[in-house]
Amino acid sequence: MSSGSSSSSSLFCAAVIASAHGVRGHVKIKCFLEDPSQFKAYSPYCNDAGEEAYKVSKIISQDKDTLVLSLEGVSDRNQAELMKGTQLMLPREHLPKLVQDTYYHRDLIGLSVKSPAGSLLGTVHALYNFGAGDLLEVKTLEKKLEMVPFRQEFVPEINMEQGILLLSQTGEMFLEGDSHVS
Repeated sequence: MSSGSSSSSSLFCAAVIASAHGVRGHVKIKCFLEDPSQFKAYSPYCNDAGEEAYKVSKIISQDKDTLVLSLEGVSDRNQAELMKGTQLMLPREHLPKLVQDTYYHRDLIGLSVKSPAGSLLGTVHALYNFGAGDLLEVKTLEKKLEMVPFRQEFVPEINMEQGILLLSQTGEMFLEGDSHVS
């Protein structure tokens, strides 16, 4: 996400255009919404400056989180090819309300990671999901990047108001490079 206008700080990337698809200006996107089948319902999407810029005309096909769609004003392959890498953004207020103990990944990035005793261990650098559940990537005080499974037994508490993510003792072992933690 880029910074700039006051609205850009509250923008979330809902999808990125991966490629052109066919000759009629359709684009293939990678969708980051929890329910990609609802992608058209959130249209129009914004550019990274927070301006409404992309209106979905039709969803042509869907395969899990990959969609082929048509955008208003994009009518040929050349236009679609120029859009590769474009992020389709949504203002935070257009996103669904979260249930308790669920978070948008973007909100977790930058949180201070602390031990059960309250010692600073690092910061949340990124979140990933390679198919077996979410992983936190923590940048340690030594500037090393370590992964911690984002599960209750390893991350028992998150305090968004204080900007703190608390690890359990077992979770802390992941930051010590102990690959034998299970």
